[in-house]
Amino acid sequence: MKRRVRRGLLVIGLAFGLGSPAFAQEDGDEATAPMSASEELWAKRPGAVPPEEIARIDAERAVRRALPEQKVRQRIGRYLNAAAEATDEEGPAAARALLEKLNIKRMNDHERARVYRLMAFIAYSDGDVPGAIEAFRKVIEQEILPTKDETRIRFNIAQLYGGLQDWDNTIAAIDEWMRWAQEPDPQGYYLKAIAYFQKNEPDRAIANAEAAVDLVEEPKEGWLQLLAALYIGKEDYDSAMPVLEELVLRFPKKIYWVQLSLIYGAKEKYTRSLAVQQVAYAQGLLTEDKELRRLARSYLFADLPYMAAKVLSKGIEDGIIEPDAEAYEVLANAWIASREYDKSLPPLRRAAELSEDGNLFVRLGQVHLQREEWESAAENFEQAISRGGLDNPGSALLLLGISTYNEGKPGKARGYFRRARQHQKTRKAAEGWLIHLDNEAKARGEGGANGAGQDDSI
Repeated sequence: MKRRVRRGLLVIGLAFGLGSPAFAQEDGDEATAPMSASEELWAKRPGAVPPEEIARIDAERAVRRALPEQKVRQRIGRYLNAAAEATDEEGPAAARALLEKLNIKRMNDHERARVYRLMAFIAYSDGDVPGAIEAFRKVIEQEILPTKDETRIRFNIAQLYGGLQDWDNTIAAIDEWMRWAQEPDPQGYYLKAIAYFQKNEPDRAIANAEAAVDLVEEPKEGWLQLLAALYIGKEDYDSAMPVLEELVLRFPKKIYWVQLSLIYGAKEKYTRSLAVQQVAYAQGLLTEDKELRRLARSYLFADLPYMAAKVLSKGIEDGIIEPDAEAYEVLANAWIASREYDKSLPPLRRAAELSEDGNLFVRLGQVHLQREEWESAAENFEQAISRGGLDNPGSALLLLGISTYNEGKPGKARGYFRRARQHQKTRKAAEGWLIHLDNEAKARGEGGANGAGQDDSI
C-alpha cells in the first residue's frame, strides 16, 4: 500500500508541478520494509489452526468420505439435483418441498452435509437469512467436508450476519473464519472494518481497512473510500491524504477531488489545495456555489486575483454563484487587485447596493478617488455616510472632504474636515487639511477660517 500510494503522489506532483524530492520520495529497499498492516493482523489472529493440523484433518476426512457408509446414494443425489433445479425454475418453496421428502436422520454425515448446504442456499434465496445461517452451521457440524469448503461456508456465515447488521456476530464469524483460512483475504478484513465502523470502534476499523487495502495491488473504490472516511473522522489528515490521492488517480470523482483539496487546506498545503481545485474545475466537477467561492479565495490567497475574478464572473453569469453582496465584493476586490479598475466598478456598486451598511460605498468611493473621479467619489462617500453603520466614519468624512476639495469646493470641504476632526482616528489628518485650507485662504487674502468658534455645518 505504501509503495503504491507514493507512486500516486509522484504522479500528482508532476501533474501539478509540485514534484519536489520531498513530495515524490519513494520508499527504500522492500527487504528492509517493516511488516505490513495485513501481515501484522494475520500474525496476531487468535486460535489459528496450524497448516499441519489442517492437513491432518483433511486427510482423515478424505478417508472417511471414501468409506462405503459415507457415499452419497443415488436416490439422495437425484433429490439434491432436482431441488437445485427447482430453486431456479419453480422457486424456493418447490425446492424445499422436495427436500422435506427425505429423512435426514437416516442419512450419513456426507449426505447430511450436502443437504444442509443446499438448504442454506434455498433459505437465502427465499430471504430467510437466519435459516441460511442455521443450515450452514449444520453443514460444519458434520465435520466431513474438506476444510477448504468449510472455510468458505464460515465466510458465507459472516457475510450473512453482516447483511443482518448483526455486527458482533459478524466479527465473531470472521474471527472463526480466520482461524481456518490458510491465506489472508482482503474481503474478510473489509467486512470486519465495516463491522467495527458500525460499532463506532474507529481504531479497530482502521486496522482492518488498512489490511484489506494492503493485500491487493488495486484495492476496490469502497475500501479506499472507507479508509479515507475513517482517517478523516479521526482528523488524521496526514494518513487520509495518500488514500485520497489514490482515489483521485484511480476513481477521479468530484467528491474525492473536493475532499483532497479540503484536506490539503486543513494541513496548510495551500499550493496543492489550489492545484487539486484547478484540475477539478477544468474537468467541470466544481458545480456548487461554495466550491467556486473556495476556488476563487484560493486564487486570491495565491496572489492570482485575475483567475479569481474569472471564476467568480463565470459562476455568477452561469447562475451557480448566488449574486449576493459578498460575491460581488470579492469579485470587485479581485478586479481591483488585478488593476482592472473599470471592471471592478459595476460589481462593487452592486455589492454596495446589496449591503446593509455603507462600508462598501466607502470602498467604491476610494476606487473613484484613485481614478481622480472626484464627483463620483464624493457621491459614494455621501451615500456611505447616509447609510451609516461605518467601521470608520471619520475616514469617510475625511475622504469626502478630499473629494469635495478636488472638485474645487474648498468651503464645503472645510465642513467635512471639521467633522472628521471630531473622530480620534482622523483628527490629525483633518487638522492638517484645515491648516492647508487656511494657508490657501491667507494666500488669497481671505484670512483663516479654522477658529474654534467656526460653524461646523456643511
